Amino acid sequence: VVYTCSLYVAVPILGSHITNRGNNMKKILLATTALAMSASFAAADLSMSGRAGAGVISGTDNDGVWSGVDINFSASVETDGGLSISVSDDFGGGLLADYADKELDDQDAGAVGTPAVALSYRGATLTIDNQAIDDLYDDDQTGDIGLSANIGGASVALTMDTDAADGEPTNSYSVGYTVSGISLSIKGTDANDDGDAAMKWSASYGMGDLTLGIEVDNKGAGADVTKGSVTYAVGGGLSVSLSADDNDDWDASATYSAGGLSVTYATDEESAWEADVSMDLGGGVSVNAAADANDTTILGVNFTF
Repeated sequence: VVYTCSLYVAVPILGSHITNRGNNMKKILLATTALAMSASFAAADLSMSGRAGAGVISGTDNDGVWSGVDINFSASVETDGGLSISVSDDFGGGLLADYADKELDDQDAGAVGTPAVALSYRGATLTIDNQAIDDLYDDDQTGDIGLSANIGGASVALTMDTDAADGEPTNSYSVGYTVSGISLSIKGTDANDDGDAAMKWSASYGMGDLTLGIEVDNKGAGADVTKGSVTYAVGGGLSVSLSADDNDDWDASATYSAGGLSVTYATDEESAWEADVSMDLGGGVSVNAAADANDTTILGVNFTF
């Protein structure tokens, strides 16, 4: 939903009951200011979106009902030279289900937090958001400043933390490039979970219904891990995927989609299975169910707006 705001103020400037020239001048200035405010507000695009839901959960950590809402809003303006400036944030209340991670997320009821401010120009974007920009190598850490750009078909991104604590990353980077069905990427940071500089690269190649992938992660001071993956679209809405690395870890999953129904089952070398079911009812409404090997089950109805 996009809203455009204008402000109009009716101010009497001249009249038979006005005799003081100073008062007339004040009213003229007020009217001029009102017109300037009108032009300024009309140039800004305001947007709002959100999601809400309710349901039940059972498991070792939670048991009962849940409900919540998350509302996102943003405003943006553009200069005559093509520089776009935007601000965005969100607020909400209660709890919302994270079906992928089989948990409930607190929506931080209360005041709006520190907003993200972004400046964009010709495919490059600079974002400032205190301790809210994900480290590009590992989402476990966050930074303050992010820069992303598309350069000659390559995507480049950098993050920086201006006040990083000891052992936390001060910067991270990523470079990606896609050509003739081959996707390449490199990601790195100066401090991973263990405080060590780390880097990983990956490549994938799509051949119709079959996609092959490989990833090498140097793990900082740890032992390198190489992982291979294959995904195949069997047909009839069914796709399967398998990945394995040289650390004796593997993952397998199967997904079936038909109409508004989607069903996914996944497991790994430790039999840590999980299952997800989603039914799209239209109008932004869906019914979801999720369960995993930790005896967690979540059921809920969700909608976006």
